[in-house]
Amino acid sequence: MKKVVVLIVLVALSLLMMNCGGGKAKIDDIPKWYLNPPVAEDAIMEAGDAVKHSMGLAKEAADARARDAIARTIEVKVNSMFKGFMQESGIGDDAEALEFTSSVSKQVTANVLRGCRIVKRDMRPEGNLYHAYSLAQYDLNSLVQETLNAARKQKALYNEAKANLSFQELEKEIEKLEKVQE
Repeated sequence: MKKVVVLIVLVALSLLMMNCGGGKAKIDDIPKWYLNPPVAEDAIMEAGDAVKHSMGLAKEAADARARDAIARTIEVKVNSMFKGFMQESGIGDDAEALEFTSSVSKQVTANVLRGCRIVKRDMRPEGNLYHAYSLAQYDLNSLVQETLNAARKQKALYNEAKANLSFQELEKEIEKLEKVQE
């Protein structure tokens, strides 16, 4: 009876170990396009991934990360700070050195990606989790069009500001004339 209990415990432990350790993705299981997104002359392609309990949330997060990678490819504002500190005290063999280094980096992007679409998606179960991989594509013609639209908008805003200044100057001149006529 003791041998049966020990055998059951060993089987249960081995199943538990396989279930816990079997959830990790192996390099061979990752889609090839994730590690090396395709290159195209007329589009930017980037990949994203996410591991979640919910298949839908994993899909959404992977899609968002792929789009974010495209946005960072187009433009990214990087703020970074690097601090270094070195100190030495003592003489000869009794000298002691102290060194401290700190590096902080922050990347921010804000782009409108009209026409960006997910062209490939792969979903892999990992234990009780879902690992989603997404490949986003952004047509460079869309990027050119967005840039032209932004330039037109800036030009329109500039022209509106110039017109407002001209009207303000005109109103001041009319006020001067009215004061002279009084």
